[in-house]
Amino acid sequence: MGDTPESENMVQAQGNRRNAAIALIIAIVLTLGIIVAAKVVQDKQASNPVALSSPDMPDNNAPECAELLGRLPERVDGLVRAELADPAPAGAAVWRDVEDHRITLRCGAPVPTQYNELAKTQNVDGVKWLRVVDAADENLVTWFAVGRSPVVAVTSDPTREDALKELAESLRPDTEFTKKPELSPIPLSDAKAPHNDKLCKSFIAALPKELGGRKLVDGLDVPDGMVVWSDDNGDIVSLRCGLEEPTSYADTTEQLTQVNDIVWFNEPTMSAGTTSAWYAMGRERYVAVDLPVSEGAQIMPLLSDIIASNLKNISPSEEK
Repeated sequence: MGDTPESENMVQAQGNRRNAAIALIIAIVLTLGIIVAAKVVQDKQASNPVALSSPDMPDNNAPECAELLGRLPERVDGLVRAELADPAPAGAAVWRDVEDHRITLRCGAPVPTQYNELAKTQNVDGVKWLRVVDAADENLVTWFAVGRSPVVAVTSDPTREDALKELAESLRPDTEFTKKPELSPIPLSDAKAPHNDKLCKSFIAALPKELGGRKLVDGLDVPDGMVVWSDDNGDIVSLRCGLEEPTSYADTTEQLTQVNDIVWFNEPTMSAGTTSAWYAMGRERYVAVDLPVSEGAQIMPLLSDIIASNLKNISPSEEK
């Protein structure tokens, strides 16, 4: 007996399904091949040499830094490690993609001034990090590995904190990074203040308990005439009364800024990175404040009003 029309139709349908399945598999394989090929091309483009600046890194030529560069992974948080264009800075590495999203690592960085007794660090797989927001761009964050020396700085946008976990294996304590950096002094605590007296005491008493989203720190071992405000992240503002005239004031007046009734001088020798030191000029006592660069416009007007209300103007050029 020959095949019935029904059985012929069934065989034909099975064949059609088989052909469709084969076509689908081929299409999937081709799509995956295109995706993989595109990814390879993108990774190759991302790994092309990129130029990096050469900021002052005091220990970037240390042998520990050279060994670290040899242990770093080829991929971090989805970004591929790129070559560095000549002249390549010592102790540096960068990971990027074709859109130039970057993670930059620098070994041998200076100990950040924010690394003091009030600093809040975080431990990621055995590596201690200190987070510092960029003063010029709040969309950039630098994490400093401060549990050993030389200090390693990793800069990226704030969403890439997972990179710390992926870098931890290269930075764990069982490597040659064993010597711990010393804590930085709280800003202004080591400045000379020969004129701290009753005037300063009265002025200090007039200061607020909260400033710039920070609370006044009680029981802190700092010199008389000095106060510190801190937030939950350990970001601080420090203020001191009765100091000597700022070191650089005699050399330049270009750093003067008028805020309400107070003329402020930006002391360049005490300003670094994301923080700056300002001296209130022309009053009975010199008052200095060290604060994040990005928060000066918010904090200094309030301090200006308190200084103006509690310390007399002794500058003839500013008398009304």
